[in-house]
Amino acid sequence: MPNTPNPSDPQSWMSRLTPRASIRAQLLGAAFMWSVGAGILLIRGAGYLFDRYWHAWLLAVAVVLGVTKSRVLLDRIARKAVARIRQRGRACFFGFFSVKSWMFVVAMMGSGILLRSSGLPRSVLAVVYIGVGTALVLADRIFWHALLFEARGSSPKPGEAPAE
Repeated sequence: MPNTPNPSDPQSWMSRLTPRASIRAQLLGAAFMWSVGAGILLIRGAGYLFDRYWHAWLLAVAVVLGVTKSRVLLDRIARKAVARIRQRGRACFFGFFSVKSWMFVVAMMGSGILLRSSGLPRSVLAVVYIGVGTALVLADRIFWHALLFEARGSSPKPGEAPAE
């Protein structure tokens, strides 16, 4: 007798309710999430920086920290997430990040809330927010590249326009 799903089986029931998505949809979800997060942080950081007369130095420090964080940490996390999405194939939409990565997202959001309520000077908050926002923008390129080029099977060489 073939394996027929048992309607009373909790696995079968959950499986039917799980919002499944294609690889491209999961890549889009991950890329969009990082883009929105980066935008929020950059706008908030710019607002903290706006009234500072020495803002150029703070902005430079923030960008250096952002590039460093992207290269050291977030690029690796983004590559792992892309590999995870591809390996899983059509699967739960929200599974584009592992549980560990979702915990990292929650920890980063919680850190931001704690920093805002800590009483730190706005200049320090500006550096942190712009730094993390810059890191997210830079690492987000990995998701967008995977979505726009690799998912279609044609990855252009650097400096080359994509084939139409």
